[in-house]
Amino acid sequence: MWNNQDFSQSGFGGGGGFGTPGADDRKQKGVRRSNIVPVTVAQVLTAKHDGDVFVSGNVELSQVTLVGLIVGVNETPTRIDYLVDDMTGPPLDVKQFNNANDENEQAQNVASFALPVNTYVRVYGNVRAFGGKRSVNAHKITPLTDMNELSGHILEVIYANAQQQGSTPAAFSGGDKKGVVAMETGNQIPGLTPLQSQIQMIIRSDRSEGGCSFDDICKQLRTAAPKAIRDALEFLSTEGHIYSTIDEEHFQATDI
Repeated sequence: MWNNQDFSQSGFGGGGGFGTPGADDRKQKGVRRSNIVPVTVAQVLTAKHDGDVFVSGNVELSQVTLVGLIVGVNETPTRIDYLVDDMTGPPLDVKQFNNANDENEQAQNVASFALPVNTYVRVYGNVRAFGGKRSVNAHKITPLTDMNELSGHILEVIYANAQQQGSTPAAFSGGDKKGVVAMETGNQIPGLTPLQSQIQMIIRSDRSEGGCSFDDICKQLRTAAPKAIRDALEFLSTEGHIYSTIDEEHFQATDI
């Protein structure tokens, strides 16, 4: 999926697309960055907030796209409120306003009916904060027609963050780095969530005697919340996919 996108036009390939906006930029009335940044829920919830500007690392989160599962729906006369969960943090509020009388392009993208709970969706929208609570105001929400898009989105997030830091993961550069960077689109393990699949593959690729450490997993999954990683590790251990080695912080896969 990621290789079908022109990152140089989206701000992923250099050229200043990831620069943190300066004060002069913020003062330019009506000027907003148009780059669509692939993100996780954790990035939205932990981004630095200054006025109406949200920054994760060195990336301004203005227009974003995320992929997750609808776990809650609430309809009102003016909007549809969703709770979207991607397993990187607590579910995120996604608000889709009903602008039925507005003929602009954004309004035309708003669905006239609510999508059901347990639907995997891709969300496009703008990050907002009100009363100290983060949300995304969606201008487009589409159900996933191909579940490979889950893995593809994670790769997009990893690639975007690597470009921001001036490096490229092995999955994109052909290097020999291990773990999630070696994960290919569509290589999600059946029966596991995207996060659980990534962790399983990271552990599986570590052939050291002591196994893969929790800290090493967190370093490779910097966009995932540590608690979400712990929960995934507990699930994988309970289901017999991994086991602890020298202590409770090191793991090896049972299928190697």
